[in-house]
Amino acid sequence: VVLFSMPYTRGLAELEADFEAKTGHTVDIEVVGQEVFENRITLSFTGKTGDIDVVHTPVIQVQRWIEAGWIQPITDGVNGMEGRDDMLAGPLDAYLVKGDYYALPFFAETGMMAYRKDILSAAGYDSPPETWEEVLEVAAAVHSDDVAGAAMRVAPGQGFNMFVFPMIMRAYGGTFFADYTDGDLTPNMNTPEALAGLDVYSKLMNDYGPDGIGNFNFGEVIAAMQSGKVAMIFDGTGVAAESMDPDASQVADQIAVAPIPSGPAGRFPTIAVHGLGVPADAPNPEASFSFIEWATSEETLTKIALAQPYADFTRASVAQNPEVVAKYASIHPDFLDVRVQMLGEAIGHYRPLLPYWPQMGAAVGEMINSAVNGIMSNEEALAAADEEIEAIQAENQ
Repeated sequence: VVLFSMPYTRGLAELEADFEAKTGHTVDIEVVGQEVFENRITLSFTGKTGDIDVVHTPVIQVQRWIEAGWIQPITDGVNGMEGRDDMLAGPLDAYLVKGDYYALPFFAETGMMAYRKDILSAAGYDSPPETWEEVLEVAAAVHSDDVAGAAMRVAPGQGFNMFVFPMIMRAYGGTFFADYTDGDLTPNMNTPEALAGLDVYSKLMNDYGPDGIGNFNFGEVIAAMQSGKVAMIFDGTGVAAESMDPDASQVADQIAVAPIPSGPAGRFPTIAVHGLGVPADAPNPEASFSFIEWATSEETLTKIALAQPYADFTRASVAQNPEVVAKYASIHPDFLDVRVQMLGEAIGHYRPLLPYWPQMGAAVGEMINSAVNGIMSNEEALAAADEEIEAIQAENQ
């Protein structure tokens, strides 16, 4: 089983003995960094080595993997499994492509703001900013040599800066394409609306971010918040939960959560769904599915939710479990309510659900990172992004 590191996957690796006791099968759960994971699975998939039985399957990758023939459907297993109706419909249906299921979800993350209520209060703000313009105002008021005003992911990548930047771009009316929902995929990032969003993102990071922000990924964002070095972060619920983990954070009792800020075009929380799938060349698909069914069961998800900073569970029963509810209420009474609100407001195609998105997201992420780091202007970056998208589309026709 090959997974990349996050609270759920680390928690799952600690439960290997549970699976063996339940099924009699041994399992080797390999948890690695995300970049190592990408290299590991690419070698396995393209080499058709058959050495992976279960693979971490981000929904944003599924259409590409299906098109490449790297992953197989698990529809019969999903439809026949016990507790299917307990699985949240949105995350489950994210893996439904042309009538077949390709993974079972273990994680559904959406956008959330976490902030230092003590720092904001000392600057005269008794409530968190509700718009991105207000975020700039508050960041300017609280930023100091000791505590940065704000932090977000800036490192380039389809799952790195392109996980958070669209929250701001879309809030100002910017889009990747002319009309994605109607099928008009004309590149559309070189617009005044997208520029307004990039201007806010660049200013927020450059003027009020911690030192080295140009290379920050989610790990650095979490560490900055846990160590008390930043006043506000804007990321996913998983990152917020880790930032507030009382066992890891020096300032957990001073952190509060709030909805993602809005802009002139509305609020666009990020969304990410992760699941477990079966590679096309897995030697024993039935055994693979038995592991996936166990790993996404109510019992397993509940154990991990209680042991790890993992609030992005995908079963209704886990969200209603009194111990789970009590744990997250003790961290912050509004955490689960804000998560539900943000999941309700998120759009499924926040990042375009296209086979070539990983390639496109990587290329556009480089342009956005170059803008924030001053390698090119914001205008140049967006013009280059449209050119990159057009070239990638041509390659994939």
